[in-house]
Amino acid sequence: MTIRLGKHPVAIAAYTTLKRITDYGRLPALILTLSIAAGALVMPSLSEAQSFQHPGALNNQADLDRMKTKVAASAQPWKGSWDILVSNTNGWTSHNPEAVATITAGGGLPENYIRLARDAARAYQLALRYHGDGSTWAADKSVEIMNTWASIHTGWAGDSNVSLRSGIYGYQFASAAELMRDYSGWVPADFTAFKDYMLNQFYLGGSRNKDFLDRHHDTRGTHYWANWEHASLASAMAIGVLLDDQAIFDHALDYFYDGIGNGNMNRAVTYVHPNGLGQWQESGRDQGHSTMGPVLLGAICEIAWNQGYDLYGALNNRLLSGVEYISKYNTKRDVPFAPYVHDAGRLDSSLVRTVYWDISSVGRNQLRPGWDLVYNHYVNRMGMAAPYTGEYAAKTRPEGGGFNFGGNSGGFDSLGFTTLTHSRDSIASDVAPSGLRATQEYDRRITLSWWGSARATSYNVKRSTTSGGPYTTIATVGTKDIFHVDTDLTAGRTYHYVVSANTPSGETANSDQVSAIAVAPGGISYQAENAAYGGDAELITSTTNHNGTGSIVPHSGYIEFTGVDGGDGGPTTLAMRYAHGGPNRTGVWT
Repeated sequence: MTIRLGKHPVAIAAYTTLKRITDYGRLPALILTLSIAAGALVMPSLSEAQSFQHPGALNNQADLDRMKTKVAASAQPWKGSWDILVSNTNGWTSHNPEAVATITAGGGLPENYIRLARDAARAYQLALRYHGDGSTWAADKSVEIMNTWASIHTGWAGDSNVSLRSGIYGYQFASAAELMRDYSGWVPADFTAFKDYMLNQFYLGGSRNKDFLDRHHDTRGTHYWANWEHASLASAMAIGVLLDDQAIFDHALDYFYDGIGNGNMNRAVTYVHPNGLGQWQESGRDQGHSTMGPVLLGAICEIAWNQGYDLYGALNNRLLSGVEYISKYNTKRDVPFAPYVHDAGRLDSSLVRTVYWDISSVGRNQLRPGWDLVYNHYVNRMGMAAPYTGEYAAKTRPEGGGFNFGGNSGGFDSLGFTTLTHSRDSIASDVAPSGLRATQEYDRRITLSWWGSARATSYNVKRSTTSGGPYTTIATVGTKDIFHVDTDLTAGRTYHYVVSANTPSGETANSDQVSAIAVAPGGISYQAENAAYGGDAELITSTTNHNGTGSIVPHSGYIEFTGVDGGDGGPTTLAMRYAHGGPNRTGVWT
């Protein structure tokens, strides 16, 4: 299988945060993030690359073969997850599908979408049971559930919640069908009917996947939270695979990079802090919705991976930066938070703007299944370190799925069982640190962060004033918080950095080099993270004496603000947002 790097070499940030670093009585002179990012190559569309691989939605054949082998050997943690699956599916031998003609979600009507949620979970788990031990009764029941829904379910009722539900259960049903597509007991005509059902009831139609991603119910592009869009993206991508439909698949793939809403990867992780943690778009909202994000984006990235596209590594592994952020906070540790501006409202009405100044603790430390998929990709497939993701995953292991996390809709947001389907043996080889970033901060400080190595016991931070070295080791860093702050540098001097890992086998090669100039304190100027578009901009602050307006010099990434008051010298946090020229932005900025 060929894996391609991310599509766009330069991230296009819709939000940039400018945050005070210390308690000194002045604003930072400059915050500029420099990175060696994944994604230096242009990714071809599917039509330029290859035909679809089957099974190739959430699981591929290698996953199923590994699962079967590990379960037969009673190997852990696979067997623990399998035992939960067997217990669940044993209760469905005589299950009658819950299909109804109309699924209702929202709109003040009596809701019944939980029927769809439960049967999508059953169809998927029964399909796994068949692939794990060859139980044809499980295969027949899975197919029966899908055939029944395809023949009975003909419409939706409610409000915009239809978009969310058609996304979540669309990707789940499509993933189940992809597992059963070659089963001899699924009559070809019935399989074709089910594919038509997925196309017409989930992807096409008002408020469904395509309509939602294209139109957003006539709201501003950033009106809906990231999870809503990720649900539709996962569904579109899985349906594209199921139907061998290049256009559907590419629609989701393109939106991941270029979409106007919060499902765009740059907006899903709104800001990568100097320490490498990526702030999640819904972190100021609550943690229940934040922890749903990695579940949906993990599914999107795995489906893409199974078709030869590396979205996990896109934009310097931006997904991992976000999952580490969520995992750290939800394992009872503090994380930084930069003010987040959420713009909402219909296109034909006034802008509704909310500024989130702090991370929300609502729902903190709750557990969701799906983490083993993300953890095993980065750590045991790629050899990278993901310490907090691993800690969160360990708390959910061995995973169950639907019916094991409560009976309401939240318990069915994820198909789960990724301990069973995506766990891998520990990687045996060493991987050098990668993705080294240098963030210039005021007062002659440079913060370095990087992607660590799965087998590392510590890291060596090395510096030189000559590009290419020789380097001197300036710090040894542990394996939890993978960053280092280099202080007391000479203002105006360029410093060059590399990082290596110490492992049981010895020291790895150095990372690629990154360079940065130490900046002296004083002055008030700011630089946007990867700004790529012209347009107006404004500062937003919790106090009235730190306001200003400015404009972006097109394509230079530089923003100059005028009329900014330095304030009273106390601690100050500023948030900045800039428009990117979309039609829904006209008249917003002053």
